[in-house]
Amino acid sequence: MSPLFPVHVDDVAPEGTECVRLRLVARPGDDTLPAFEPGAHVDVMTPSGLIRQYSLCGSADDPSAYLLCIKREADSRGGSQSLCTQVRPGMELQVSVPRNAFSLPAARRYVLVGGGIGVTPLLSMMMRLQRDNADWQLHFYARDPERAPFRDMLDASPYREHVRFSQSPRNGGYPAVLDTPDPDTAIMLCGPDGFMNAVFAHAVAAGWETGQIHTEYFRPTDSTHALSDRPFEVVLARSGQTVHVPAGQSIASALLAAGVDVALSCEQGMCGACVVPLLAGEGDHRDMVLTEEEQGGSIALCCSRSRSPSLTLDM
Repeated sequence: MSPLFPVHVDDVAPEGTECVRLRLVARPGDDTLPAFEPGAHVDVMTPSGLIRQYSLCGSADDPSAYLLCIKREADSRGGSQSLCTQVRPGMELQVSVPRNAFSLPAARRYVLVGGGIGVTPLLSMMMRLQRDNADWQLHFYARDPERAPFRDMLDASPYREHVRFSQSPRNGGYPAVLDTPDPDTAIMLCGPDGFMNAVFAHAVAAGWETGQIHTEYFRPTDSTHALSDRPFEVVLARSGQTVHVPAGQSIASALLAAGVDVALSCEQGMCGACVVPLLAGEGDHRDMVLTEEEQGGSIALCCSRSRSPSLTLDM
């Protein structure tokens, strides 16, 4: 887990009908908050004691505050629910320095596609793109668009001419811009895994290159893999140590058991905290962070396995 530091809860307010917005600032007497870039997220120690990751949805050009939006989840194990029901202005929370596994690439045009609470990392991107006078559009899919989070802001100038609301890709249609592939356009996609899979498949079928479609999952996708695969060895190139990874155990767990320090956060392959360089061997990648190109030289330790008898890591 990344080191945490205290912040002051400056404001708590409803956002739409299902979410709560938190504004976090530096404690009185502390320095300003660490800077971040659009698409970044932080770990938050929730009142329940669970660590959860939340996107920073405010302007990356405003170093005075972190803005979070938390959805009230019916199936919450206590993390998000405790933030929504127990946090009050004046309280302190512990958060991590922002990390970014979903940054804006260089492109001539940007198509932002968000489903539900998955719109949050796209908001900071939208603000940056608007500041830079970039060519961008946001397609926001929500169960009830009239009561969607941040509706008032998105309906106001200067954003409204760039934003389209729909209920679902099937009901409102996929963004028309996806019907015509453009090598100079980047697609930024975030939302529930079923929504993302549908939009991704539609774009690829239309002829878009997979490298143009940048994704961030809020929850791990369903996987047919199980950790009961065959055992393998991990070689740590810097120390020369070899660690046996048995069936049913993650690389991270085996390394920790062997006394090797591993940076962990979400432990579900969604945040990128545990990604390390892969020097040799073929990884069996099960994360939601690395692109196909990046998988050739990196691996997420918390969830991935090996297709070869051994992996050599730059550790």
